[in-house]
Amino acid sequence: MARTARQTLNTLSRSTNINVQSTAELAAHVDSATAAFDKRRRDKGQAPVRRKPELLPVPRAECSQTIELTPWQILHAVARGYVLAGQGMGRGLAEHWLSLKFCEALGNSRAGAMDLTDKGRTPERWYKAMQARELAVGFGLAVAEHIVQRRYPDHVISIVDTSTILRAGWPLNVSQRNKTSRPRPDYLIEAWKPGEPSKITLVACRGNHQKPSKRGGRTRSTTVQQLAKGAELTEGMHIGPWNTTPCLILSTELMGQGGIVVNALQARGESLLPLRTPGAPGNADVEIRDKAGIPYPNAIHIPARDGKRARTVDGFQVAEVDRVWFGQLLARTGAANLTALAGGGPQTAQYLTTRQGRQHYDVPTFAATSSVDDADIQVGGTKFVGTDHVFRMGSVRIEAFSGMAEHLYELIKKGRVEEYRQAAFQSRSTPQDPHGTGRWNGPISFHDDGTVMALSVLPIRRRQPH
Repeated sequence: MARTARQTLNTLSRSTNINVQSTAELAAHVDSATAAFDKRRRDKGQAPVRRKPELLPVPRAECSQTIELTPWQILHAVARGYVLAGQGMGRGLAEHWLSLKFCEALGNSRAGAMDLTDKGRTPERWYKAMQARELAVGFGLAVAEHIVQRRYPDHVISIVDTSTILRAGWPLNVSQRNKTSRPRPDYLIEAWKPGEPSKITLVACRGNHQKPSKRGGRTRSTTVQQLAKGAELTEGMHIGPWNTTPCLILSTELMGQGGIVVNALQARGESLLPLRTPGAPGNADVEIRDKAGIPYPNAIHIPARDGKRARTVDGFQVAEVDRVWFGQLLARTGAANLTALAGGGPQTAQYLTTRQGRQHYDVPTFAATSSVDDADIQVGGTKFVGTDHVFRMGSVRIEAFSGMAEHLYELIKKGRVEEYRQAAFQSRSTPQDPHGTGRWNGPISFHDDGTVMALSVLPIRRRQPH
């Protein structure tokens, strides 16, 4: 029986368990699969693929077997992950509201775990591929953020798309001789706290629809392959010396046993960015330019280990001399992410470099694709400003809102990133009552960075009699 729009919105608001698997057995399965793959390459006279040298389970202190989230929080994570990714003329709908097409795809199983609904299990192959790719971002980022928050409990978490970051300093185009994409993680997570160096974690997210087999105790091959691919992607970027940047590698089984299952492994390390001082040189309020010419070939130095000589390999390397610039770049791109989510095009442009796509936010957009920061909602005593969008769920009209707390957004609009971070950190623990939202009668998701996403059923429009 099809759910009504009201039932769908109620489901999106309901906290549900997500199953997380991170075990030594899973890491062993990935090791065995990569060893077999590399042997086949050597038999063909090809060099083994470079990957993280050691994948480990995430400690239980940082990631329990179940994490409680609402489906709407997952879709909020999808929106935050994709908001700067495309930068095309259709960004208003294609990026701001990409997650809305999954409103009816998530529900919960009889056991109370998050699961796909009947509608989410649609057989169309093209839809499944898109769903696995995009929902994997939501689930992967939500779990990765949970882990990093446990690791650094008194920090605020920002997420930025890696490709957007790398455009400012590294050539992303590939040579005619090598058509394959240059391996790099999907996202960078910055855990930040005013007055302390930021902590960076690289993240790779993948997803699949592989159904549980009768031999359900065995790790399934698609998941293992995706985790192995994640180890390759994260090995492609290093901040500081080789293999010191921590990584999280995630593969989401959308049709796992008992509901949706997120498989997670980690590579240990610690990567700190230089401490910035507001008002001093190198702070994030200072506009930066593209740093053209950072080398990619032979950029990473791997020291002698396991009987192998020291060598240099291709990759994205943030050298010591570039760390201050990279910290500014990360903070300013994070600010662009916030303004884009709130619909502030010109405000977004001020934080991006030319190669990051600044021009896309300086020009008008096509009709029906633009986002304007002229909407607001009141939640308790806090006013949130941002942008809205109306879409249909069957015959019911639904209004979506994304934005930021007004006092934080005003700082970002004025280019005061460091002051925004201070204010966001101070207000991060302020509880928000989702029931005090006035006319907003649907799911609502808050984040410590000051962002919010909400849905509401609009009143029925009655046709006037002739």
